[in-house]
Amino acid sequence: MQNMNARTLFAPLLAAALAIPSFAMPPAAPVPRAPGVPLTPVILDPGHGGDDDGAIVRGVKEKDLALVFAKKLKARLARNAGLPVVMTRDTDRYVTLDGRLVDSVDMSGSIFVSLHLNQARGTKASGAIVYSYGPEKKSKASRKRRFPSVPPMPAPSRDQASDSARLARTFSRALRADGFKAEASKAAFYVLKNPAAPSVLIELGYLNNPDEAAKLRDGGHQDRMVESLAKAIEEYAVLRNLHQDIEPVPAALTKL
Repeated sequence: MQNMNARTLFAPLLAAALAIPSFAMPPAAPVPRAPGVPLTPVILDPGHGGDDDGAIVRGVKEKDLALVFAKKLKARLARNAGLPVVMTRDTDRYVTLDGRLVDSVDMSGSIFVSLHLNQARGTKASGAIVYSYGPEKKSKASRKRRFPSVPPMPAPSRDQASDSARLARTFSRALRADGFKAEASKAAFYVLKNPAAPSVLIELGYLNNPDEAAKLRDGGHQDRMVESLAKAIEEYAVLRNLHQDIEPVPAALTKL
């Protein structure tokens, strides 16, 4: 990566490139791959970091829990040699929103998964929400996020948004199958405009709900939730051919 100025300039360049009609672009030459060699890494994006704490409820900081979940998810996915994983941050440091997307593009990420914790008024809201790009559904339970100004980024293509929605449904279905409350939804968060890979933002639960916050801080609960997230990524990887040495998937699973 170059310096931060290069990152700041990158998003407008991406926007300009995306404005070029696809028929005007020459087709890319296929890249030869050796059998069994992974294609591209899964990008895990722990939200916030550094001076940006995210939500803080009763001393629990969103940035810290997001990093804990991301590290555990990376360790769990390491059991699958066909799915390399990289993180946008692996320490308590601040990464700009456009920097996260630039990193994802530079790393040729196959999918982009941003991990967050939710906050809302009251103490009754609960459950995970898996967002993909789309018209935002207004909800009293959802937290209105405020982000610093960033370079403009156009909406992803219809095909890209469709792939992201499929990924979001895969996550929400895997979580529900393991007994977690979860839903797939739409939002226009900046990181969901990733032009290079299907992208989701997962609110893992509500810190303002005391019972849920206690679970989110519990190591056993974290491990069970991470297992569900990992299974979703592995299922999506098989269905979308993200690595070479994949096994055929039963037809029933292809109906996402």
